[in-house]
Amino acid sequence: MSEPNRRSLPRPRPLVSLALFTVFTALMAWLRLIAYADQIIALTYGLPLLICIWYRDRLLLWALAATFTVIATIKAFVILPQNDVFGWSLHVLNIATIAGIVDLAARSLAKLRVKHAILEAAHRDLRAHEEAIRAQNEELQSQTEELSQQNEEIQQQSEELQQQTEELQTQADELQQLNRELEKRQIVLETLLGALRGSDPQQDMPEQICRSLLDLFDGASAASILVREGDQLACVAHSGFGEAPPAPVQFAKSLATVVLAQDRTGFIADLADRPDIITLAPPAPRPRFRSLLSTPLRGPDGAMGVVEVYSEHPRTWTKQHFHIAEWAAAQCSLALQLRRLHSELVRANTGLDHLVRERTAELQEMVNELEHFSYTITHDLRAPLRALHGFSEMLAEELQGAQSEQTRLCLERIAAASARMDRLITDALSFSKVLRHQMELTPQDPGSLLAGMIDSYPAFQPPLARVRVEGPLPRVLANEAGLTQCFSNLLGNAVKFVPPGRVPEVTIRAERRNGHVRLWFEDNGIGIAPEMSGRIFGMFQRLSKDYEGTGIGLALVKKVTERMQGRVGVESTLGRGSRFWLEFRSDDR
Repeated sequence: MSEPNRRSLPRPRPLVSLALFTVFTALMAWLRLIAYADQIIALTYGLPLLICIWYRDRLLLWALAATFTVIATIKAFVILPQNDVFGWSLHVLNIATIAGIVDLAARSLAKLRVKHAILEAAHRDLRAHEEAIRAQNEELQSQTEELSQQNEEIQQQSEELQQQTEELQTQADELQQLNRELEKRQIVLETLLGALRGSDPQQDMPEQICRSLLDLFDGASAASILVREGDQLACVAHSGFGEAPPAPVQFAKSLATVVLAQDRTGFIADLADRPDIITLAPPAPRPRFRSLLSTPLRGPDGAMGVVEVYSEHPRTWTKQHFHIAEWAAAQCSLALQLRRLHSELVRANTGLDHLVRERTAELQEMVNELEHFSYTITHDLRAPLRALHGFSEMLAEELQGAQSEQTRLCLERIAAASARMDRLITDALSFSKVLRHQMELTPQDPGSLLAGMIDSYPAFQPPLARVRVEGPLPRVLANEAGLTQCFSNLLGNAVKFVPPGRVPEVTIRAERRNGHVRLWFEDNGIGIAPEMSGRIFGMFQRLSKDYEGTGIGLALVKKVTERMQGRVGVESTLGRGSRFWLEFRSDDR
């Protein structure tokens, strides 16, 4: 018996077995040894053993059999007066036989129950297997239906694919045919472009197009470009007619009348069938033309003529010929318009050159007059200012000691105002000179210019100011006079715009920036307000009303720097000084 089958049978409980053993042992001992101690009763020992058929406990069975044997032995050989060996033997045999039969029956029943349990388990397994098989069958049936549906879809897709394949094959055939047509058109375009390449659009393009048409039209004898002039068609370009241009033809009797009226390309397969149509005459001794293709030549104001191709033999012109002729007509129209525009442009340029020369002469005369006027007005304005300044000083000297405080202040204000007006006129004149004159750029040494300038002006030397140049300054491409003017203005502002009681300190240094040199002028002055940082390089923009100035210095620096192909800028914080910079191209020789 397998372990699972053994575990499936009911196992006897020890307490129940002990209780049954105690009850049956006590009952049999009481009956045999106490109640009927001196009698031999027919009640067999085997009856209690039959309980083990219901309660299958082999240990209980053989324990009762052994106990009953002991009881029978005690009674036969101890209690009874005469030893009853025969009776004892029958009792022992009865006990052993019944016990053996009960044990055999219990074993048989146990085996039957095990087999029954096995059969039940097998039955359950079989039912479960049947359920699984049924589920699998249902799943297989469902899968079969799905496969059938998929097969139908695949069949449908196969049919669609076959249909698409046929459509693709049809499209491939069409594409192949289109490809052949495109190759033909490419050959046509290459021929036309090759003929037009290198030609003069104003002179040779129409003739080149006519020659290309003869190369592209098999069997063509001549080609021409005709423009309507009144009642006639005049030939402006041709090929196949020889050197001399063919004579004009009447417009009313030409194919161009119909072509232009319908605004579409037309042809005559055999001119012998249309004796009323007149064409250009071929050069002798060639035979007259037998077939003609004509397409409109359109201009910006409408149709202005036709492009015609001639053949000496009757023929039918194809759609490809129509396309080539129409393309050629479009190119001819552009060429003719270009000719007309070129002529108009030449005439306009001729008049414009004359007008420019006249205006240039007038402007030069005006510039000379303005320059003379500026010098004259500057001299005329400065003369009374110098006189005013001199007279105010003379008056101050004569009244020295006898003048009141108010008179002294008025005279000082007159002298200061006249001096400031004189500086303003001088700065304005300098600014106008910068605008008029071209500055020649040459390699310059900023360090040498600054050293000479600092040595020449006491205002840039201790104890009035401390100006320090850090390290050697790289050479730049600039103008010496312009560079000196920029340095003078920047140093003058740096030592002027400082708070009262502070000694001006200026540091000059340089740095290289991608082929350029940037020169920095750093001071400890009053700084620049944020709202003024974008306007200080404009004309008449003064940093402060508390300091003398004309407001032209920084504008002059900016204009001079730009004329030297440089740049200027500033970085400043109000109350913490300013950092002006000039940037020029580097001279790396």
